[in-house]
Amino acid sequence: MAKSMSKNAFFKAMLNLFNIILPILVGPVITRVFGPDLYGYIGYGESLTAYFLIFASFGIYQYGLREVSRVRDDKVKLKQTFTSLFIFTTVTNIVTSAAYMIFVSIVYKNQPYFYTCIILGFNLVSNLFYVEWVNEALENYDFIAIKTMIVRIIYSALIVLCVRNQKDFLFYLYLVVFFNLLNNIISFIYIKKRINFDFNNLHFARHIKPMFFVVILSNTGVLYTQLDKIMIGNYIGLTDVGYYCTAQKIMTIINTLMLTVIQVTMPRLSNYLGNGSKDEYMILLKRIVKIYFMFLFPASIGVLCLSREVILIYGGIKFIEAVPIMIMFSIYMLSIGVEGIIANQIIYLHGREKDDVKLIFIGGILNLIFNSILIFIGKFSATNAIATTLLANLIVIGFEYRLVKKNMKIDINLFSFENIKYFYYSLLFIPLTLIVKYFTNSVIMVTLAVVFLCGIYYVGILAVTKDKVFFQLLDVFLKKLKIKKS
Repeated sequence: MAKSMSKNAFFKAMLNLFNIILPILVGPVITRVFGPDLYGYIGYGESLTAYFLIFASFGIYQYGLREVSRVRDDKVKLKQTFTSLFIFTTVTNIVTSAAYMIFVSIVYKNQPYFYTCIILGFNLVSNLFYVEWVNEALENYDFIAIKTMIVRIIYSALIVLCVRNQKDFLFYLYLVVFFNLLNNIISFIYIKKRINFDFNNLHFARHIKPMFFVVILSNTGVLYTQLDKIMIGNYIGLTDVGYYCTAQKIMTIINTLMLTVIQVTMPRLSNYLGNGSKDEYMILLKRIVKIYFMFLFPASIGVLCLSREVILIYGGIKFIEAVPIMIMFSIYMLSIGVEGIIANQIIYLHGREKDDVKLIFIGGILNLIFNSILIFIGKFSATNAIATTLLANLIVIGFEYRLVKKNMKIDINLFSFENIKYFYYSLLFIPLTLIVKYFTNSVIMVTLAVVFLCGIYYVGILAVTKDKVFFQLLDVFLKKLKIKKS
């Protein structure tokens, strides 16, 4: 049942690249039409639904992916595992959706963003049909990519054609909810044609405890960036939430492409551990780390250098105050990349999620304390909020890495020179950017020149230093194009 890793990576990268390009084209339409205030309503509504989505999904993406990956070669166990988990999350989705609507109707009834929260709440209902965790566990990345791109192209075309002014705000919200439902239903139909429900030998109780731990692990953003947005909204204002959300969305767009290699290898790594192939797991894990870092570090430093330009391109001059927030998010992207490797690829796949939950809670509480201190001394701002989140996440990384090395005895050195050298290479982007900005102030010219010069420099230094990972990927790319190196 194993599929080509390079094929999986190709489709996942294609989808992630698509998910970068499309928001870059469509995002500015939304931000410019609605402005910081209405965009703040959207950000606040999304943050609120994100809290409830934690309990609706109940960690199904990560837990379901791991469990289905382990039994995918046994058709009977596959059907029974899928049925048990689907029934379980059907109940959690229904209960949580009802609780959300009651909560919003009571607490936010007289707020200007009340109707925004109500409409976005229907995303909880559509989550009933969310089964992408099964598709990824079975490595159906070709289907996921093609289906999602078609749905999002139609969705984006309607936004560009129909969203013209602030009067179209509700129409935009309806589009968001409808196409999210459509995307989930198509995947559900696809899976049901391949996996039938099997109501024999169902298990629910044994899933509750591990899924509860996954709820914490898979939603660290709630204790970090989601907490920031709620506190910014309550203590500063929704306009600043709009600035924060804009910078975060840009970081997420870029980080999504970086995560390609992580996402497509999760099922394979889980399958190796489930079958007792520890050596194969370690070989693949170490290769993943090098590939990921080779892309993560230049992407993060690149965004830092072009923070002003990407904000102006994406949001326009009205969002210029989001530039310092964007700078902090570019640094934060480094920390969540490293933490993602440790938490998801190592700790979680080894079944040590209970230990990681404690560390995540420590970080979340620290973030709350840091923000509260800033509020008390009058220094709380959107920029400082993400700075404290970064600090809390760095502390968690330190604890997690100690867990991996000292307690779990995993023989991996994430911070060896072979892995971190890509960060040092990328630092030269900063003087190159300053040189470009010395000669021109044009946003487009600066962006194009910096991307071109830094890209040429980075590829050049990888070639000159004879980087093994770079040449391995180059060989795969050339073979896919049926080009033989001389």
